Amino acid sequence: MTDEIPPCPGIGQDTRVRFPALAQRFTCGLHPEYYDILRRHEDWVRTKLLPRHPDVADRILRNNLSAIFVSMAYYKLDTERVLDICNLTDWLFIHDSDVAELRTAPGSRDSDRQAKVDGYLGKLRGMLEGGEVPDEPWAMDSINDLIARFGAKSSPAMFAKLVDAFNHYSLETIRDEASNLLSHKITDLDSYMEMRASGGSSATLFFHVVTEYVMGIDLEPEVLKHPLVQQYWQSIMDHWYLPNDLLSFRAECARGDHNNAICLLRRVEGLTLQQAIDKVAFLIDERQDRAVRQYEEIRTSPLAESPGLLAVLETFQHISAANQRWSYMAPRYHGEGFVWNGVLSGEVRLTPDHTYFPDVPITA
Repeated sequence: MTDEIPPCPGIGQDTRVRFPALAQRFTCGLHPEYYDILRRHEDWVRTKLLPRHPDVADRILRNNLSAIFVSMAYYKLDTERVLDICNLTDWLFIHDSDVAELRTAPGSRDSDRQAKVDGYLGKLRGMLEGGEVPDEPWAMDSINDLIARFGAKSSPAMFAKLVDAFNHYSLETIRDEASNLLSHKITDLDSYMEMRASGGSSATLFFHVVTEYVMGIDLEPEVLKHPLVQQYWQSIMDHWYLPNDLLSFRAECARGDHNNAICLLRRVEGLTLQQAIDKVAFLIDERQDRAVRQYEEIRTSPLAESPGLLAVLETFQHISAANQRWSYMAPRYHGEGFVWNGVLSGEVRLTPDHTYFPDVPITA
């Protein structure tokens, strides 16, 4: 255990910062069946995930925009599997929010927060092993429904891989993240990025397996372990969570959750808010450029002959692009009732409750 790092300076009632224009190296689209996927996803959230909580269901759907994110990320792929991931993603958002709330409970000691996280995850583990359902808004029927659908569309090997990845992320990775933060092990940007990417707390490792499921491809383990593929994957993982950090820090910081690169840079390196934003934006662009070079190196190497590899690596780029665009859109990050106006850069006004993008043409 190390000494606790300094507190985050927070944000004021009227904070002005300039968002740099991020590079858009990767492409995504919108699934041709998006509106049908959206309708069916909304119905599942209301009737399966949160059948006794219509107000919560409406808020989840309104704030998360999971269906549009997944439909942009997997826009060329099987409609039914895309729908499965839309459903799963909203449950994961609820799960992530539950643990974050316990981890950051105000007026609690770190040991008490850790105990509450452990208790919550222990109940979840018991439920997944056939025990009592935790006292949570979401219904166990929704999890059973997802498990049945994943199993019906997967080979036994892929289904086992999915279950292992889901259990590891929802039980082990989430707990490790909470423990690392509550014991003050995350004291610099390098340790933070290690936790988020290689440690998997940003769900990157889990979505690696999810992507193979959606595509119906089971890559050979030795191909995935090749140094070139591993280097590319590291760049892509960083590009998956850093745009989230850039655009979610207002909401997280305001509720006292400083597990974010922006907050960390202000606390550890003493950067101003503008300097921290500029540094994270630089890292986002640098990781995109690096991934483009690494993909080209793989594409022109003998690895390109590995069945399904290039298709999966290209889909990772679509997910990156979709995640970057979704991060501008989501009321989850920008406040209740937020509607993005398409602006990517310029002076942004931040309050504890809302993000106000500049009202300028998108080409400015």
